[in-house]
Amino acid sequence: MAEVILKNVCKIYEGKNKVVTDANFTVKDKEFVVLVGPSGCGKTTTLRMIAGLEEISSGEIFIDGKVVNALPPKDRDIAMVFQNYALYPHMTVYENMAFGLKLKKVDKKEIDVRVKEAAKILSLESFLDRKPKALSGGQRQRVAVGRAIVRKPKVFLFDEPLSNLDAKLRVQMRTEISKLHKQLEATMIYVTHDQTEAMTMGNKIVVMKDGIINQVDTPMNLYNNPVNKFVAGFIGSPAMNFLSGKIIGNDKLSFKSNGGSIKFELTANQSKRMSKYSDKEIIIGIRPENISIEKPNENSFPVEVNIEVIEPMGNETFVYFQLDGIQFISRLREYENLFSGNIVRLFIQVERVYFFDKETGDNIN
Repeated sequence: MAEVILKNVCKIYEGKNKVVTDANFTVKDKEFVVLVGPSGCGKTTTLRMIAGLEEISSGEIFIDGKVVNALPPKDRDIAMVFQNYALYPHMTVYENMAFGLKLKKVDKKEIDVRVKEAAKILSLESFLDRKPKALSGGQRQRVAVGRAIVRKPKVFLFDEPLSNLDAKLRVQMRTEISKLHKQLEATMIYVTHDQTEAMTMGNKIVVMKDGIINQVDTPMNLYNNPVNKFVAGFIGSPAMNFLSGKIIGNDKLSFKSNGGSIKFELTANQSKRMSKYSDKEIIIGIRPENISIEKPNENSFPVEVNIEVIEPMGNETFVYFQLDGIQFISRLREYENLFSGNIVRLFIQVERVYFFDKETGDNIN
């Protein structure tokens, strides 16, 4: 398999509409990298430039050590799996999987070996004689993946392959693609707007917004050490809560929210980081799981809240309430005695609070 490198890659459409700006990242050999971000952030365009389906406006793309800017897709030794499966309806599963190899004039015996090998990996052996209309959505997607596998490419590219599947099938296919990556020891680049998919599948995640790469990191580093407010809010489900306020005090610093709902004293470590922000407005971030109904430690402060909505999820409960007119969400362990309209005391862990520059959105660390 092969390494993929993007150096200062840009895509500008007519009218100077810049879709991707200075994309720089490396996908190592046998690595599974996920491009994630909201719709319109440029992740699919980036994938299509790697595939050769979109011309790049500037920069360089390397596959297996070679610059491929001018190479057509067929010469890049990649295989792409699309969102809509792109299967030929008049062909059987076997014929769909074999079609690309026939075009390359691969020997019939070799085609048969590769197709049956891929069908075994994907549990499609009993479906080889069926046509796509006789398959479920998950089975069709496996055929699309199988068509890519038989080509034995240097790089696999996935463009939101699970978007058309229902929730249960998505989880199942997510697991199958992850197992497939380990089994094939393949280099894979996967595009999704679903941060749960990104967190559970990728060895490394590229987070994009408005055509700009915000952070490239491991899933847990993205979660624990987001570089800015956008990454902090995008990675994690339910999303991080945010609230504006001011750092006050001189020797002992505190944070006070603009509406007065929250006030707490910073830890010694936080005070060192935030000393230059004294008397300045910032934004704090609090993950839902760091708001609890029981006091977790001495570095916790209480807030009185009026519960607006309760969402019981079985092993946990999502509780919605407002602070300074901003909707917050807490992720609690199962609590059967909480109801909408209850006024309760919740505790927020001070050492788990994130601080963001109000102007730049950067994480203050």
